[in-house]
Amino acid sequence: ANGSSAAEMWKRLYRDLIALPYRRQERGWQQLASVGTTVVPQTTTSTVATGERITGTLAGMRHIAQTEGPRTLWRGLTPTLAASGPSTVIYFVGYDYLRQWMGRQMRQRESMAPYEKYASLLAGCTARTSAVTAIAPLELVRTRMQSSATHDFRTVMQDVSTEVGRGGLRILWRGLVPTLWRDVPFSALYWFGYERWREVVYEPLFTPPGIDSITTTSKLAIAFCSGASSGAVAAMLTTPFDVAKTRRQIERYASPKSDVVQHTSLLRMIRYIAATEGTRGLFAGLAPRLMKVVPSCAIMISSYELGKQMLT
Repeated sequence: ANGSSAAEMWKRLYRDLIALPYRRQERGWQQLASVGTTVVPQTTTSTVATGERITGTLAGMRHIAQTEGPRTLWRGLTPTLAASGPSTVIYFVGYDYLRQWMGRQMRQRESMAPYEKYASLLAGCTARTSAVTAIAPLELVRTRMQSSATHDFRTVMQDVSTEVGRGGLRILWRGLVPTLWRDVPFSALYWFGYERWREVVYEPLFTPPGIDSITTTSKLAIAFCSGASSGAVAAMLTTPFDVAKTRRQIERYASPKSDVVQHTSLLRMIRYIAATEGTRGLFAGLAPRLMKVVPSCAIMISSYELGKQMLT
């Protein structure tokens, strides 16, 4: 779990920006396509002024700090930190074990040997599925806390407890399938890309000609740069799943009396966003997503590689 807390602290600073366009739902506002969309109030809302604009990441942060207080930027930190440790252990240790095991199995079979490089893709999918399933209840709490300035930890936990009493423990895994749609493809692309960036680009770049051994500093630089590059590509390609997943979880928590349209599946949500907001809507919040994912991936993988080297 080396580096997980530092990486999660960095990610927390930007997570509210992804939820920012949807916070007005419970106040009767229309859903927004992305940061930078003009806010147009519903006719049922008379107390909110028209024409408010959020023009970018820094503007969004200032808006949240001014209207809801600076502490709101760290809303959901408690469940995030509680989930980061177990999630990171399951994810990284699971990936490492599966990657080595799958690699050995493929190398032992002549017909599978050429495909050994794809073991990272399969191992990443399996490890991420296990980690996401294990922390899904905490992910649900975090998302609900970030969806509104009025949802503190105690309020959210009381609401979740009430729902569990009515619908059973399966409520805690609500939104698991959309989360898997987002995280499993991301992990597959990330780990496959990480190995390719490391072997093809950064190892030759940081290894002086004629030197077989690599210093610890060079190994850390290779891991850091490879993690950042692969994380950026994977984040961009999976942003539509992240947008759809966030909106689905928030709309299911909206008041039944609101005008928020309910969607029964992730694919329907993606089609709805594409039809009503276009491609730009599918990539809403891409900039803050990259700002949280890229440093997080770089910090965690370099810390993990350093920890492995120190313990071996």
